[in-house]
Amino acid sequence: ISSLDMTTVLLTGDSKAAATYIGKKSGVSEIHAALLPGEKVSIIEALQGKHHKVCMVGDGINDAPAMKTADVSIAMGTIGSDIAIETADIALMSDDLSKIPYIKRLSDATIKTIKFSIALSMAINCIAIILSLLEVLTPTTGALVHNVGSCLVVLIAVRLYDRKFI
Repeated sequence: ISSLDMTTVLLTGDSKAAATYIGKKSGVSEIHAALLPGEKVSIIEALQGKHHKVCMVGDGINDAPAMKTADVSIAMGTIGSDIAIETADIALMSDDLSKIPYIKRLSDATIKTIKFSIALSMAINCIAIILSLLEVLTPTTGALVHNVGSCLVVLIAVRLYDRKFI
């Protein structure tokens, strides 16, 4: 997770001893235990107040308010309660937390792809408009250029399919 420039914080309603044990096993340094749902929300809001983007991973009904407050929420799909799954933006169907770095890399790549595709599409359309005003492109060739731009955007998006983010 350190390679993704993220900090992991454990928020749990479990006892301090259980939370400390799990935190040490998983390499989490910031641990908050014996929390009520509202306390989890307060901690998330405090992090957001420090301009952090917060992703909350939860599985129970007690996590739902915090998941709703977070910028992004991930539910443990198999063991999660219905309310947690319904509240979450993403549901992990295998309950495999090791998928979270993959999700982060995929989302980053998706945003980059979207921004690049929008810029490319706008550039192609601007060039086509200028060429149309200069009477270099006819309405038919202008339509073809526009469709080529659309096809390029789709082909760029296809690169995300089945991509390995190691």
